[in-house]
Amino acid sequence: MNFGDKIKLLRREAGLSQEDLAKKLGITQKSICNYENNTRFPKGQKIITGLAEIFNVSVDYLISDNENVSRDENFISSAKAEFGYKGKKEAEMILKRTSAVLAGGELSDEDKDAFFKSITEIYFDAKQKARKKYGKKSASIGNDGNKTP
Repeated sequence: MNFGDKIKLLRREAGLSQEDLAKKLGITQKSICNYENNTRFPKGQKIITGLAEIFNVSVDYLISDNENVSRDENFISSAKAEFGYKGKKEAEMILKRTSAVLAGGELSDEDKDAFFKSITEIYFDAKQKARKKYGKKSASIGNDGNKTP
């Protein structure tokens, strides 16, 4: 998936119009349209960084042709930042276990992205709930995929 397709998908998932996104970035709606249609690429790093912040993705994900690697790295680094080394290991385990679902070309790119987004949201939601219920150190997911107190 190229840069424009990623922006369009992320914008739609966030429920933003092109005009809404343009206002957040301080640019014109026409610029967003050009990015999404791949007729132009942002000239400054400020816009790319702004897009990454708005959509909570890495800059690498936005500009990389190898979206799965960047997306995976972003998930792992986010899990590590939020939950430490244990979170990083859990994120790696989740990616390893779900890679079979995404392999083989059975799902479209949009379905893969939706699946990955859902898995990411489920992971962070489960971790937050476990943290509230059991405390910071006890919120982990065991090797069997179940939460362990």
